[in-house]
Amino acid sequence: MAGNLRIARNAAYLYVRTIINTVMGFITVDIMLEALGVDDYGLQSVAGAGIGLFSFLVSVLSTSTSRFITFELGRGDMRRTNDTFCSASIIFTGLAVIMAIVSETVGMWVLHHQLNVPEGRMHAAEIIIHASALSSIITIPQGPYSAVLVAREKFNILAYCSLFGTFAKLGILLLVRESDFDHLILYTVLMTVAELSITLFMRAYCIHKFPEARFRFSFDRKLLSPMLRFSGWELFGSVSRTVKGTVYPMVLNIFHGVKLNAAIGIGTAVSGAVTGLAFTVTSAFKPVIVKHFARGRIYDMKESIENATLISMIFYGMFAIPLLVELDFVMKLWLGTVPALSAELCAIQLVVNTVIMAYLVPAESLKSMGLNKGINIMQFIEGTASVGTTYMALVLGMSPIVACAVYEAGLLVNCVFTLVLIYRNLGSLFFNRLVSRTILGVLALEVAIFAILSGISHLLGHSWLTLITVSALSVILFTTGSVFLLPRRQRDLLLSLVRRYLSLTIPSRANV
Repeated sequence: MAGNLRIARNAAYLYVRTIINTVMGFITVDIMLEALGVDDYGLQSVAGAGIGLFSFLVSVLSTSTSRFITFELGRGDMRRTNDTFCSASIIFTGLAVIMAIVSETVGMWVLHHQLNVPEGRMHAAEIIIHASALSSIITIPQGPYSAVLVAREKFNILAYCSLFGTFAKLGILLLVRESDFDHLILYTVLMTVAELSITLFMRAYCIHKFPEARFRFSFDRKLLSPMLRFSGWELFGSVSRTVKGTVYPMVLNIFHGVKLNAAIGIGTAVSGAVTGLAFTVTSAFKPVIVKHFARGRIYDMKESIENATLISMIFYGMFAIPLLVELDFVMKLWLGTVPALSAELCAIQLVVNTVIMAYLVPAESLKSMGLNKGINIMQFIEGTASVGTTYMALVLGMSPIVACAVYEAGLLVNCVFTLVLIYRNLGSLFFNRLVSRTILGVLALEVAIFAILSGISHLLGHSWLTLITVSALSVILFTTGSVFLLPRRQRDLLLSLVRRYLSLTIPSRANV
């Protein structure tokens, strides 16, 4: 029970963090434009873009490091856990130094010889480059410490630090807006100080709380090979996904111009916000799955995979279906004038993302077991085939809706392949239970709730009242339906948790 409570609590931390950061992201963009102005805003984006070249690699290495630290922690081998941490720290520090050198050399050359910098702003642009170099030295070596927090399931600390960074950025922008000092320089310096503050806090917390996070100069070459092999396949998959996402809008632009790109962008923004909320559940379950695998508790690992799949699909459906039902109203409310095909393309993505929820946890579970080679190869094949078939559909004169549907359909193939790997590695019994009881069960529930909410929306008409009504009903219906989908042991646990919560929040007569 304690483990399930911890997972639920961690998911809640991540969930709240995601919602707040999403909302604050919309708010800070307007304030940032006002505080910096259009020219400085663009200069800050271009001059600081170089840091993104290494963030790709750092993100992959951070994920891999987290997996290996979590695995060794699950085995209970503290010495090897510390060896993994120290080896990763040396690698990350080396990357930080390389990034700083690149920023100060290549970055400065590009700034002075290639970029079109407004007159009188070269000094500010140079400070941004210097800040990027300092930022890389500060933040990149932080990767192993963040990995320790994930392995230790301290998602509350990660959420607090993330929210502090978000609100610090808002406070800095408000201060910059009212300051007489150079706005771009002041913003750059204060943001670097905020990053340093978060880094120092996280390091101090990890060093104080967790013995495996205490650095000593130790580099285990035996650990390097599996870490690099795992990271290599993750990097291959990340590059494949990035190329797919980059080439796809280019193909659409060739045939239908920027208006279709705008429609795709709007649809992706809406559907991505909903999908991001459901991804938080997977993040909360990943350390648990890795630890069960490391300890040889395969039954518990399978149960966690099934529970995580069920909950992530339920969470996604709970928000996606009312949005799908009221999509036209929400789009008009948000944009006023909705670009052509935006709602239709967003609807396709919302439906297809249900498939992502179905195979995301199984795919991440295979990676947790170290079986990431097949997953990433399949993502490359799927991405190449999706872009190729989309191009052929447009060449044959098919409508943009059909072409985009063809592109998104590649995820279905990816889902089937992932489930085949689950079948081969975790057995037919678990595969049948995962597919029949969890995936198909939730899909059937989603279809039923969509039909109910569509009928209610048709009767009431599109309005704020309808949006609130279908959203509330979605939460009620999915919560009720999930109780029946849960196995008896999990259902009894859920009911006992509810009773325990009520006993804590509603005073008994004896205490009144």
